[in-house]
Amino acid sequence: MENKLYISSPINAILEGFHRDDITIGSLREKGDFGIGTFNHLDGEMIAMDGSFMRLDFDGNARPAESDWKTPYAVMCHFKPTLTERIDALMDFGKFSEYLKRMLPSDNMFYAICMTGKFHSVDTRSVPKTEKNLPLAEVTPHQKVRHFKNIEGRLVGFYTPPFVPSVSVPGYHFHFINSDFSEGGHLLSCAPESLEIRMQVFFSLELTLPKTLDYLTASFVRDARRDLEKAER
Repeated sequence: MENKLYISSPINAILEGFHRDDITIGSLREKGDFGIGTFNHLDGEMIAMDGSFMRLDFDGNARPAESDWKTPYAVMCHFKPTLTERIDALMDFGKFSEYLKRMLPSDNMFYAICMTGKFHSVDTRSVPKTEKNLPLAEVTPHQKVRHFKNIEGRLVGFYTPPFVPSVSVPGYHFHFINSDFSEGGHLLSCAPESLEIRMQVFFSLELTLPKTLDYLTASFVRDARRDLEKAER
């Protein structure tokens, strides 16, 4: 099986407000068993683990995703980790962020990352469904934030090198789900106590471009890096 990262659409489409595409969850299954993303009209956060696809709704509640549901943005891979790390002491988010900066062998590659274990705290967010073509930075101010305490769960996500901010979220991008797969969301911050970390590095990338009329006739004028700093952090 080829070691390739798949991105269903460039992140700049989401940033400009194009929240609809024709990529189905069923088609994503062919691209991988591990990943994150969203659904059309930003109707929930997507998380995929071991081939199971879940939707985390605006309230952070999880349910299985149907194969015919569609996504405007997803990052997927067949997860075959080759690198491992462990955290065995409580870290606040500042120390955890510093740890993440030092963890990767190179900042210039793509990585898939799964972290499983115990957290003193986890903060997540979900954005409301929108039928309008609003830029992502205008949707996230209406996000709902949830605070979890003393919880076990999993962070699923990716690291994207900083030189491709229009393709995917630069730096780390994680979604969280608890151990019984019932709650979670887009990670804002966390304080891990103990984690098993597994990573996979990618040397090649497959990117699909949308075929919607909105995308085909768009003029991309927004600053992707600035908008992502506002919308994703």
